[in-house]
Amino acid sequence: MRRRANAVLTAVAIAAGSVMFSAPIASASVYCDNSGYTVTNEPMERCTSLSNGVLVVHQSSSGVVSTTYDKQGGSTISAQLGYSRSGTSHYASAISISSGQTKSATWSLSASAYCTNTIGLLKYSGGSYQTPTSHC
Repeated sequence: MRRRANAVLTAVAIAAGSVMFSAPIASASVYCDNSGYTVTNEPMERCTSLSNGVLVVHQSSSGVVSTTYDKQGGSTISAQLGYSRSGTSHYASAISISSGQTKSATWSLSASAYCTNTIGLLKYSGGSYQTPTSHC
């Protein structure tokens, strides 16, 4: 029953267009090649390899944009994940990300937002990073 309630709450949050964060997950490191593509090799999912992890932006055909940071090393940081589209940047609230954690922020845009040029963003006190532009 609890799983079902969590699934319903997640669906409602996405439909309402709110920002959601994933809990830390235990998974293999995210792959990012030198051209800025993940293992999917699809233009709607682009990435940037950083010295302590991988930043990924993904857009789905339903208009959902997510930015994920897979932190593979270094000290804990407080950071904001975001995206940029049509020259405007949007950021989620700051979160703490430790080595070995993967965290994401997700935004529900209109379905017409699919295939628009979208960039994933990571901002923290030490600087900022971005992914190459995702598109179709």
